[in-house]
Amino acid sequence: MNGLGILLPFRACGAKDAVRLGLEAERLGYSSVWTPEVSTFDAISVAAALAATTEQISVGTAIVPLDSRTPVSLAMSAASLSDLAPGRVTLGIGVSTRTIMEQWHGRDFGRPLSRAKDTLAIINEVLEGNRTNLAGVVHSSVGFRLDVVPSERPKVFLAALGEGMRKLALEDADGMILNFLPRSKAQGLLQNQSPSKPFVIACFVRVAVADARGASETRIRKEMASYLRIEQYRNWIASFGFGGLSYAPDEDLSSVARRLPSEFVEDVAILGNAEECREKLSKLAELGIVPIVVPSIAAGDLESYRGLMNVLAR
Repeated sequence: MNGLGILLPFRACGAKDAVRLGLEAERLGYSSVWTPEVSTFDAISVAAALAATTEQISVGTAIVPLDSRTPVSLAMSAASLSDLAPGRVTLGIGVSTRTIMEQWHGRDFGRPLSRAKDTLAIINEVLEGNRTNLAGVVHSSVGFRLDVVPSERPKVFLAALGEGMRKLALEDADGMILNFLPRSKAQGLLQNQSPSKPFVIACFVRVAVADARGASETRIRKEMASYLRIEQYRNWIASFGFGGLSYAPDEDLSSVARRLPSEFVEDVAILGNAEECREKLSKLAELGIVPIVVPSIAAGDLESYRGLMNVLAR
């Protein structure tokens, strides 16, 4: 297997197509396939379909908003997935964004670190086969225990940007998932992590094979600009010394995308010919980071997704 993970399309892609692409990723030799959850399909349902129909590839969720389900529900989902694919399952969770949680799901977004800490504590208790007994700051669970504990414990990864969330992941999770990590800063970030147990650091990496018209870079720039609307991402990017990337609420997204510094775009995304893209992904993996490829394609363009998936697998 090629050591790469790949994120299934998260816009304008139905569950059936997502499963087909996941099966193709296994045939191509990808090491892991990750099911996102934004506003298309339910990540756990698609992960379950893949867990039941694949044989070798690892299956993970990336990212399930942790407050979209109760901690016990998340633990039961992870246990069910692990029963379908023992030793191949990772539950990737994260606090998500204020818009998604408060406006879409109608849930409180406050105290994100406490939410994540309570959720991990309950999930870990359940997956160990213990009876829950936690009165947390945000979440509580008393007296729940799985009737059937999976033969192999699924891994639990936490999406982590801020220092506090990364510290929590090191203490209570099996791995962390990063996003928009400048490759020039990756080694320095790794040196500041000191896990006392086996631990995985994975990272979403937006990849586009360059085209003559520059459409691939334009899409990457627009996606980066859209994330800069979110405070967590602005703070994360600023922590690496990239300042001045915010914009006024009424400023046009395309305008922001165009003025993003080229050195920033090239450091965070992978853009080039097929060989250059594969080489950059390999260098990231050599540092000890698992790249989760996020193909930069137009929403719903599954043929372009499939094409990029094939190119990078060679």
